[in-house]
Amino acid sequence: MNMAEVTCFDRLSTELILEIFNYLSSNNLIYSFHYLNKRFNDILFHHDRLINNFQIPTNNLNFSNDIFQLIGPKIKYLTLTTNDLNIPWNFLLNLKSLTISSAIPLNCDHFNPILNSEQFRNLESFKIKSKICSEEIYHSDDHIVEGTAFTPIFYSFNKFKIFQYLSTVSPFQTVDDISGMDISPHLQKISLKLWEFETIYFIIQYCPNLKDLDLIVTIIHPVKVSEELDLSTIHLKKFSLTMNDSNRSSQMTRACYHYLAKFIKHFSETLTSLSLNFCGEHIISDSPFMLNGTQLQDKLLQYMKELKNFNFYMSCQLRSRKNLAI
Repeated sequence: MNMAEVTCFDRLSTELILEIFNYLSSNNLIYSFHYLNKRFNDILFHHDRLINNFQIPTNNLNFSNDIFQLIGPKIKYLTLTTNDLNIPWNFLLNLKSLTISSAIPLNCDHFNPILNSEQFRNLESFKIKSKICSEEIYHSDDHIVEGTAFTPIFYSFNKFKIFQYLSTVSPFQTVDDISGMDISPHLQKISLKLWEFETIYFIIQYCPNLKDLDLIVTIIHPVKVSEELDLSTIHLKKFSLTMNDSNRSSQMTRACYHYLAKFIKHFSETLTSLSLNFCGEHIISDSPFMLNGTQLQDKLLQYMKELKNFNFYMSCQLRSRKNLAI
């Protein structure tokens, strides 16, 4: 294409063009304007923010590879929507955030190109929204599959500040049996989908500087926690818990509530935002204690010295309405 070609857009000022570009994604800008003419090419390259957030399409991958060679160093935020993770990572010199969001499940082996790249070690944010599986029969155990996605986050040489494993993916079930994890001093925000709440006691020990914790949990089983475990040194600022009991496998009993309250009290000196959502598809309570504002205040909220925001959502089936107190 002739880079000197003039279009109707060329009659617009650069300021107006930038206003228009603000409404378009990096993908749209690259596909539509990068090869249009030299002026638009220069605008895109001069204003890095316009092309630093790129999403690999589900088709036309060859074109994406060509784009990496042209703007790879300018890409800071990358979203993968396919299960083919074998892309030219060496061009992404300044990549800071990676999101994997493929409708097709990822095999454990698909992660190798990423895990072995220098760019992975420099990531600050890593989000997984795709299901992970294994083709090997003896790898069908969740332990192997989850270790592939989870353990690398806690390698000592990585620099992650944000890790997310949420969306429609299955909950982690066996991460508390995984070995080879190191302390992750950079990690500040974790968003996880877990099968059992108690797993967070295992994970949080490796996150001494965690500030923001977001959990989606299926069941809460009160278990005895080691008295030697001191979480007060972790200055958590935000905590969000959502119960997701679509399998009808749990009841939010008084013991569960006290178990949860004990965990939250570890952060009574620093917590500023707390959100508890018990509106799962099948959360049942035979006691109205969780809807009693006085008990909620006495057993939990009065200990929160810095709390500024509190959100509480609850749905339940009650045998009687006479004890309902809000």
